[in-house]
Amino acid sequence: MPSCFSSSSDGASAIITRLLAAAAFAAHLSAAGAAEHRIVSFTLENDFFAGYDQHYTNGMQAAFLADAPFAWSADPQMVVAIGQRMYTPANSDRALPDPHDRPYAGWLYFMTDIRTRAGGGVIDHLTVTAGVVGPASGARRTQDLFHHVSRAPASGGWDAQLGNEPTLMLGYERAWPGFLQAETAGGQVDLSLRASATIGTPLTYAGAGAVLRFGRHLPSDIPTTHISLGPPRDGFRGAAQFGWYAWIGADAHAIARNVFVQGNTFRDSAGVELRPYGIDAQAGIAAAWPTARVGFTLVHRSREFVGQGGADKFGQLALSFAY
Repeated sequence: MPSCFSSSSDGASAIITRLLAAAAFAAHLSAAGAAEHRIVSFTLENDFFAGYDQHYTNGMQAAFLADAPFAWSADPQMVVAIGQRMYTPANSDRALPDPHDRPYAGWLYFMTDIRTRAGGGVIDHLTVTAGVVGPASGARRTQDLFHHVSRAPASGGWDAQLGNEPTLMLGYERAWPGFLQAETAGGQVDLSLRASATIGTPLTYAGAGAVLRFGRHLPSDIPTTHISLGPPRDGFRGAAQFGWYAWIGADAHAIARNVFVQGNTFRDSAGVELRPYGIDAQAGIAAAWPTARVGFTLVHRSREFVGQGGADKFGQLALSFAY
């Protein structure tokens, strides 16, 4: 299946070059305290970055920092995001998709993430996500647009995608940033831990993970964005000074529900048998300025359904800047 960003390697290099140039430009903005600025974070997840072309094929999100209107919020700012995801089977040339592969699915969502605790070495997050799966998500139109621009053939099975239905999801996570820290001759090392639980119509799962970073002047993000089964919860709040890091991480999940594998919740649709456990392995690099950040991550995701031929891989490009 051609990725929704399938094109020559020169085209991909041009996209990355422009995004890196935008981050460098943002880094030259006023270096005053990051709290004086609003920051927006854009993430693009695509299997094209990893040389793959199947299953979780594309995800886009724009996340904005906004004033938190709740007295119980532990942070004066919260994250408000809008995003879209698309999923396809391995063979997208078939007009009638393989019934033993995951179904075509699109998801359009709105997300709010609020810190309910921030201090004492602990950060708690409450996340609420509402949206829609099915044709109303616009995923087919998005893929058709990029296939048209890149002159790639259109996928043949979108008529069989999941039907329209609303989604609602509630998540809670506790993170221990900098749980272990050390100084080295070349910089700093830290280990951060996290545990979470999510319940909802699109996804229901529990997870635990760890992130190990090495770099200089490590910013207070763990890491560039939190890549999980759900949307990236990116709320970059700036850095005290320029810093960079390389990192590796892993997340383990116990999964009870995945609409993008099992099919619609409230109506009949295509779907396959869910594997109840999964692991994500991740590696990435990031650079952060007082009002900007850029990062790239590669993700290796274990098989998500019974009969899946092998693990999936995708990449995430993340860009944050003040506006």
